[in-house]
Amino acid sequence: MTLLLGQDIKADSSVSMDNCEIWDSMKHIEIISTIEEEFDISLPIEDIPKLTSFQLLAEAVEKCL
Repeated sequence: MTLLLGQDIKADSSVSMDNCEIWDSMKHIEIISTIEEEFDISLPIEDIPKLTSFQLLAEAVEKCL
């Protein structure tokens, strides 16, 4: 995610679509695709629009593992 958003993101980060200028709707799709590929998971399609923060993404990945 660090490379995708161009900043150092720590595990307790509060990075979200609301406070990261580069995280727009197109970047969101790129982030989701990269996470699914890297972790070999499929996030539920209905959840993807709601995963708008690092914390929410991390929780969703944990549920899939």
